[in-house]
Amino acid sequence: MPLHRLRSTAGRLRRAAGATIRRIGPRPEPLVSVIVPVYDVEAYLGSTIDSIAAQTLREIEIILVDDGSSDHSYAIARRKALLDERIRVIRQQNAGPGPAREHGLRMARGRYLAFLDSDDVMPSDALERLVAAAESNDAQIAVGAFRRFNSSRVWVADWVGDLHAVPRRGTTLEQHPELLRNNYPCGKVFRRDFWKAQGIGFRRDAIYEDQPLIGLMLLRASRIDVLTDITYDYRARDDRSSISQRPEELGDLHDRVAAWLLTLDAFLDEDAPESVLRGWYWTLYATHLHWYLDNDAIADPEYWGVLRDAARRLQRSAPAGSFDLVTADRRTAVHLLEQDRHADLLRMRAALVGHEASDYFTGATAEGLRYDFPVEVDPEAELTPAAAVRLLHGFGDGEVVETPDGAELRVIGDARLAGTPAPHRVPELQIVTAGGAVPAEILAHDPESGEFEARVPLDVRAEGSARLELRLAAGGLQRDTAACNAHLDWLGGAARTWRLESGATVTVTADPNPFVPLRIDVTPAPTA
Repeated sequence: MPLHRLRSTAGRLRRAAGATIRRIGPRPEPLVSVIVPVYDVEAYLGSTIDSIAAQTLREIEIILVDDGSSDHSYAIARRKALLDERIRVIRQQNAGPGPAREHGLRMARGRYLAFLDSDDVMPSDALERLVAAAESNDAQIAVGAFRRFNSSRVWVADWVGDLHAVPRRGTTLEQHPELLRNNYPCGKVFRRDFWKAQGIGFRRDAIYEDQPLIGLMLLRASRIDVLTDITYDYRARDDRSSISQRPEELGDLHDRVAAWLLTLDAFLDEDAPESVLRGWYWTLYATHLHWYLDNDAIADPEYWGVLRDAARRLQRSAPAGSFDLVTADRRTAVHLLEQDRHADLLRMRAALVGHEASDYFTGATAEGLRYDFPVEVDPEAELTPAAAVRLLHGFGDGEVVETPDGAELRVIGDARLAGTPAPHRVPELQIVTAGGAVPAEILAHDPESGEFEARVPLDVRAEGSARLELRLAAGGLQRDTAACNAHLDWLGGAARTWRLESGATVTVTADPNPFVPLRIDVTPAPTA
């Protein structure tokens, strides 16, 4: 194609996309450098790049590092770069995601660094929220919440509630060690000067190239901001083609074990506080080990042996309290693994097929929940400690109704303690404002299903905001939580406003993070 026609075509493409014409001279320094390693993701890359380009924070550069793709990924990246001058495309011979990220880091010019995998996306305001938090608090790292999606549904994992139910400003990993469950480079921003000063990088020739790197970054940071905002959408590929979605493969297990042991050695070398080690072991014992224990490959003696040896190596350095936040079924499975009781582990797995841990529940005390699984094990392994018991709940319908005294919120919901069958005590619901707490009236309760109906009085005479809190007990165990996990259909997707005859308005809002409490905002009737 003649040069003048090529330039004309590129110009039409930029104008059609609303892009600005490229400047002559050096580019202005971006606020954030977004680094994306790219390898054979032609089905997803376009939406990934679009989600970055559409960020409400415009002062960014997008560094796409093609790691020797054999499909059309590089061509897609180049076409996107024609439309947006903030995009830079680099190509290298295939070396893996670690070297690709390192290549991008060498090119980065932003005050902050952000990472995105090339099949994932980020909400449009993710970078704006992360940078605003870091800038306002001079934080070296700002950490947001994860959301997962596939072709049929969107969900937020339970661990997000442990880390991101409330915001934390200027915290440290020692103060909030549960952050190690969010031990990924993505969904965060890092101060580039802080990152460079650490003198460590992504590993080569490994699937889990970001470990122990991110754990050390979190450990060394003196100010971390933890947001409740969803800042990352992680794709679970339907065809399980992602390299991190194949725990049944022996090679994946070997890479994961290497990452665990390297991370442990790194924490020990850094004299990590005991609280940090407990937080890391919580991630292992409550989650990571079970990606491998809970798939059929565990029946293979070689696979079992690799995992058993790793568990025994890890056990030697586990601090006291490492199982304090781990449920009984998972505590039992880990103990069977450490004791090399392969046949018992397989028998327990078979017993739980089509069943829940609650089928083996024997009682609740203030200490926690007790079980009797179909294997002989130390009774302490069959305890879910009180701190590890989750209160599962949600609201399926609701309505604001005007009353002679003002208004009330009527809700239909359900609540139960995870891992328990019926019955539960009648739940307690209250609305909490700056002025104090007002209890709700439970109109109906089914202890078998956990479903309840309640009405919550609202004061519509004064402007203000409120949240709901829920309490539930079984036996001698009681759990309290901010009431959230709303089913969004009754809120029109996120929020719903009622306008009362008195002239007052009431709005009920659910955050995209379902572990953030429902918010109730009241605007009184205008005065004459």
